[in-house]
Amino acid sequence: MKYLKYFTKYIIISFIFFISCSKNEENFVEANDLNIGSDKVFPEKVIDLSIENILIYPNQLDENSIYIDIEISNKNEGQGEVQIALLNDGKLVASNPVIISNDKSTYYQSFLVSENINFEKNFKIEISALQGEDNIKNNRHTFESNLKIKKPKIAILSGKLNLNTPYIINNVNADYDHFYPNPLNKNLDITNFWFTKYDIILLDNFPVKPVSDKWLNLFLKKIISEKSSLVMNSRLDQDVNVLKNFFPIFGFEYKDDIDLNDFNKYSRYKSKSFKSSFISTNNLFDTSKNEISELNNIIDWILKDSDIKYSFYVANLNSKKNDSIFIYGFSNIVDSEIKSIEAEVLKNGQLISTITFLFNPVSGYYFSQFEAIDVGDYVLNIKDNNTLIDTINVNIYN
Repeated sequence: MKYLKYFTKYIIISFIFFISCSKNEENFVEANDLNIGSDKVFPEKVIDLSIENILIYPNQLDENSIYIDIEISNKNEGQGEVQIALLNDGKLVASNPVIISNDKSTYYQSFLVSENINFEKNFKIEISALQGEDNIKNNRHTFESNLKIKKPKIAILSGKLNLNTPYIINNVNADYDHFYPNPLNKNLDITNFWFTKYDIILLDNFPVKPVSDKWLNLFLKKIISEKSSLVMNSRLDQDVNVLKNFFPIFGFEYKDDIDLNDFNKYSRYKSKSFKSSFISTNNLFDTSKNEISELNNIIDWILKDSDIKYSFYVANLNSKKNDSIFIYGFSNIVDSEIKSIEAEVLKNGQLISTITFLFNPVSGYYFSQFEAIDVGDYVLNIKDNNTLIDTINVNIYN
């Protein structure tokens, strides 16, 4: 019995030891599955390059071009060279390589867009993937622009076909309608001219003979009612009797001894909001004298507004609660004086806060941000010294 007692005790202890070892083995297996001491215990850092914001604003020095700025976020220390491409209607407009380093989280790319753009079609930003990057959906973004390159609409009336006209059309960035004599019957059919509004009307060696008082009165009524500006290009040997009734439009007083050779080659005249220019040169197309550059300067002067207007936009691609909502804006022309611009932030008609805009001297736009602590519709009344200059709406979602 004594030995049976010890044997039973031995069996029990062995069983307990076996169970204990089994538990330890299970724990060991579970620990191996977790790979304690390896990176698998903690989630791997997921490299992710993404488009955060896109800004579209005009080039204040050139109304025929705009800027598109892209803000790019680099998460979890991605690095390498990527290619940033801007497409319009599926066609490559601009591209640039950018070096991404693992110690920098935000990058900016700016494109100046001027030609071959169809604003009725979508734009698209594409960024090539970094090595090890799996999520490339946020490397692409399609968007529209409500800001468009402003091309002036110009009507050219030619008294006779000459080399000036094609040279103007090819070297001045504008949309043209050209009206000229029919070579067969010598008639000048400008029916469509009377029913179309133009920013600028260019009389290119026109008229070649005096126009009637009725024609001139109709012409003056058209340019005044439609607020068109006028440019007249005349040969130096042109008969001044053909032109004399037009002289007051350019601020000239007709005299019997008047000589076109005595004129300022590129005169400028302004009466209230009306602008005109009389150009006296035989060969506007003479590249050696760079005459076309002077004509472009005249066009720019005519198109430049005297009143400054401001436009503001929400920069964030997606506006969410508890995010900083980035607002930016710009003036339609270069303004040398920096404004004191603020915005009242309202929700349900109640004033929540007032934000102040800063000026970016490099890009020429104003920017600020506010924190949206709740979902809903916000209204920003943007003011310059208490004068309302723009209003924008911001919709915040969960």
